[in-house]
Amino acid sequence: MTSISKELERILEDYAPIVKEGHQVLIGLLDGTIHLEKGQEGEAPVQIRVSPLDERLEMTIDALFHGI
Repeated sequence: MTSISKELERILEDYAPIVKEGHQVLIGLLDGTIHLEKGQEGEAPVQIRVSPLDERLEMTIDALFHGI
């Protein structure tokens, strides 16, 4: 059996109910993203996909949308 980190366990506890309702969840991290989606029949209830970022952007939402 593979163990998971406390951080991943917390993410799954917090977001699994949303994913089970059929909503996808995308979480941005400093060096990548975690995408949670509902598993198909015969799969785990929540599928986890991790995408590392090739380049880190130092930007805020305010700067991106010019204060809109």
